[in-house]
Amino acid sequence: MIYLDNAATSWPKPATCIHALEHFIAKIGANPKYSLHQQARVGEDVMDEARSNVAKILGVKQPKHIVFTLNATEALNRILWGYADRGFRVLASRYEHASITRPLSILKKRRRIKIERIGDPVTGIISPDHVHEACENNPANLLVITHASNLTGTLQPVDKIVSAAHEHGCAVLADVAQTAGVLPIKADKWGVDFLAFAGHKHLLGPMGVGGFYVADPDMLEPVIVGSAGPGDASDEIPTGMPSRLEPGTPNAPGIAGLGASCLGLLDKGVSNIRKEHQRLTKKILDAFREVPGLKIYGPADVRKRTGIIAFNIDGLRPCEVGEYLDQKFEILVRTGLCSCYWGNELIGTIPDGVVRASLGYFTKDDDVELLIEAVGMIAEDLPRSV
Repeated sequence: MIYLDNAATSWPKPATCIHALEHFIAKIGANPKYSLHQQARVGEDVMDEARSNVAKILGVKQPKHIVFTLNATEALNRILWGYADRGFRVLASRYEHASITRPLSILKKRRRIKIERIGDPVTGIISPDHVHEACENNPANLLVITHASNLTGTLQPVDKIVSAAHEHGCAVLADVAQTAGVLPIKADKWGVDFLAFAGHKHLLGPMGVGGFYVADPDMLEPVIVGSAGPGDASDEIPTGMPSRLEPGTPNAPGIAGLGASCLGLLDKGVSNIRKEHQRLTKKILDAFREVPGLKIYGPADVRKRTGIIAFNIDGLRPCEVGEYLDQKFEILVRTGLCSCYWGNELIGTIPDGVVRASLGYFTKDDDVELLIEAVGMIAEDLPRSV
């Protein structure tokens, strides 16, 4: 079986991740947030180490400003609901995931925020000029930008966009769910105000772990509150980080697994992973361009995209291609709209979406070569829909 659905969740998981998760359950077990005995302190040390490893991956100098959540969806919701006040004007890219577009839609109804999509109407890429134009005569409060599209892999120049937004007093939320672990992330250097990440994708952690970074915790109102540990002395929300924004019992075993995975990524070097993905992506794109009737979405230059390859074959629905890859070749990809309705509008793939193959840490040349062969056979042999 060849697994090429890493943009949804990475698989397999590293042995170090599995061992750390099992070790926490079997050997530690205690709640690291609420007790003061030795087992709880060991658990807290594990969480602190994981937080430090994640901070290094994200280019963050203050690990305590990293808040663990269930996933990137929860992280994005908590940032949006904790920051977007009544009447705010929010700018967003044309490639935003449903984890952004749906909360924004609800906020529009409940808090009467205004939403404006910006960026090139063909490529979806945002330039500093787009930001300046959007903010010049009509100030914005928040710019939401996905670092890489989960649909096409298209990369956005986050560093340049942040600088442009800040010139107009506009805060920036960057979604690095698709890039953390496969591209160097420099949150502090970029100057982002908020950054959301998924632990279970290219950070190679287990499902049920994600989080966010906040540069200035005072910018964010807590939207989930509760006990923050043995120091609770009143009903007031704690002021210290990460307790202020991280109430309740954490998924400590999952965080332990994530910390171990991140340590492995740091040892390997994210830049080395990036180079390998670029090489494999180019191999696929070069071969797919030779397949009659096959359309590729996203930039042609591998330096401007991640290891996501979205495509369609003339006359075939994406679900047909995906089913055939699964049943005939045991190649697992995702098909459909990929939780990115705005992006599908942009590239003209409503209502059926695309076939999306996404590379992962363990993807090899043999996997890519079989994908190329299988897609070529499907394009040639599979009967077309009437």
